[in-house]
Amino acid sequence: MPIMPASAPVSWGIQESVAAPAEYPYTRVLDEIAKAGYVGTELGPYGFLPSEPAQLRHELSQRGLTLCSAFVAFELGNRASHAAGLKHVERSAKLISAAGARLLILSDEVVAQRSATAGRREESNRHSWNDSEWKAAIEAIRDVIRISKAEGLGVAFHHHVGTHVETPEEVDRLLGLLSREELGLCLDTGHYVYGGGDAVEFLGRNLPRIQCMHLKDIDGARLQEARQQKLDFHAAIRHGVFARLGQGVIDFAEVLGLLRKQGFDGWLVVEQDVLEGGRGANAPLANATAGREYLRKLGI
Repeated sequence: MPIMPASAPVSWGIQESVAAPAEYPYTRVLDEIAKAGYVGTELGPYGFLPSEPAQLRHELSQRGLTLCSAFVAFELGNRASHAAGLKHVERSAKLISAAGARLLILSDEVVAQRSATAGRREESNRHSWNDSEWKAAIEAIRDVIRISKAEGLGVAFHHHVGTHVETPEEVDRLLGLLSREELGLCLDTGHYVYGGGDAVEFLGRNLPRIQCMHLKDIDGARLQEARQQKLDFHAAIRHGVFARLGQGVIDFAEVLGLLRKQGFDGWLVVEQDVLEGGRGANAPLANATAGREYLRKLGI
């Protein structure tokens, strides 16, 4: 499979932890993803797109779209959250497998304590999991891998701002505890920079582990302001910390060059996190279209 460009409902303000904007029902979101020029989409929060496989396949196919993956998050380090989290994984895995996807993207859940220190690397590292919580997280991840494998799915881990796997130190620790044969990686360029890292340097060190990419850009000035003002994750999104693709600080020509060198043939999911559906110049369709045009200029 060649490198394929996709989008995701998150770019329309559809996120797991906030109310979905009423002006963006799933039909409009899928229409706009296709109109912007993408050929794939992620599932979004379970229940946003149809949860009956035949209907989901129909809605996608009539727009020329393929389901590339689903993003699933729960509190990995908290054993009390595991039963409900794994049940959510199982229903998501069954749905996306039946709809033709072959990858589940797993993340830790955004929690208030970590959201409050979002993007402030040293402070966030002081609130990392303890050894017992790391052990619980690895057990949960292995359970997710087992459930997903039974549905014919691989698993790629998504580090995420506002969770316990945000900073470069936390991402490296996680990858050191599980082999690349067990767990792949979904590198989110914007989240890695927001968390205090260098996305290009990290990609260069971890190319064989990459199973999918979330291409997201960062407004450097607004990130600095968010850190200085100690904005939590959602406040920073509203502040505009995520820029249109190609208009921020990340060198995507270098990112794509590294991926081509590795022979990467997976999905590039272009995202720009917004809340309340975006407004004015940050309208999702305009963002998505600009991102697609930028990728075309880079040969995708």
